Amino acid sequence: MSQHWATISEAGVATGLRIMVWIYTHLGRVVFSIILFPVMVYFFVRRRVARNASRDYLRRVKREYPDRLRGAPDLWMSLRHFLAFGESLLDKYIALVEPPGDIDMNPDERQLVVSVVESGKGVLLIGSHFGNLEYSRGIADRHPDLVINILIYDQHAANFAKILDSSRPEARLNLIQVTDLNLDLAIRLKEKVGRGEWLLIAGDRVPVGEGDNVCAATFFGDSADFPIGPHVLASLLRCPVYLMHCYRKDRDYHLGMELFAEEIGPSRVGKRRTYKREVQKFATALEQQVRLAPLQWFNFYDFWGERSIPQLQTASLRDHDQD
Repeated sequence: MSQHWATISEAGVATGLRIMVWIYTHLGRVVFSIILFPVMVYFFVRRRVARNASRDYLRRVKREYPDRLRGAPDLWMSLRHFLAFGESLLDKYIALVEPPGDIDMNPDERQLVVSVVESGKGVLLIGSHFGNLEYSRGIADRHPDLVINILIYDQHAANFAKILDSSRPEARLNLIQVTDLNLDLAIRLKEKVGRGEWLLIAGDRVPVGEGDNVCAATFFGDSADFPIGPHVLASLLRCPVYLMHCYRKDRDYHLGMELFAEEIGPSRVGKRRTYKREVQKFATALEQQVRLAPLQWFNFYDFWGERSIPQLQTASLRDHDQD
């Protein structure tokens, strides 16, 4: 049976993360990256579930887009995936405690952002665990009247949240902890949208307790379950919905934004509401985003459930495997 992502213990503790932040702050990024290597090797060896999930995902990318990965989806490629994740944790910290620098956007997407901001309308943004969406704060910095609220699941990133609290408490003013998309929260969010604020929610991870609120969609050639929560929320808010992603491109982050729907209203199969069309549309768009930089999609659990493709031999690490 597939293990839910939230039941996988956090790969790190508050003390360790604070040490890494201290290294970056006092010794710089180069020293941080050097020290990060043995740390991530340790977790790579210890975290069998995450390692297998990484390799399973990378095989699918190689199968569907052979030219997007340079080399075979082997242990070294998977370790690079882990290292990219370690670097992204630092980038998340930087994005939330320091003013984000200039973010690369193509002219059409930049104009889209400007037009949406100038409209004064509140919108729902659906993102993912691709790249580093925390850098979307840069939009708010360039448009001082704009408020962006990020919906997060703190129970799985408690240690990281503690560091943010101690480093810059005000950085969490626009982070909304979500444990359940209930009616009270929906009303609060609708009020925010009514004031012209933006909401950002991830659409590629099923929250705890919502295992039944999923819909299967084709993703990298196979069926995978995606949450319907973001689409349900959109239908309640009755506001424009956009897709957003932000990934590292060379030395800078590239921010992408595109219209997903002017408004989402659920279709019906008999008397039952369904969001199958919206979920597949999101999965297809996400795949097109992820293929741009495959090592920057960070879902280290069995995303496809029991649909894993054949494993490569990893005998050299089996004696060290620990969940």
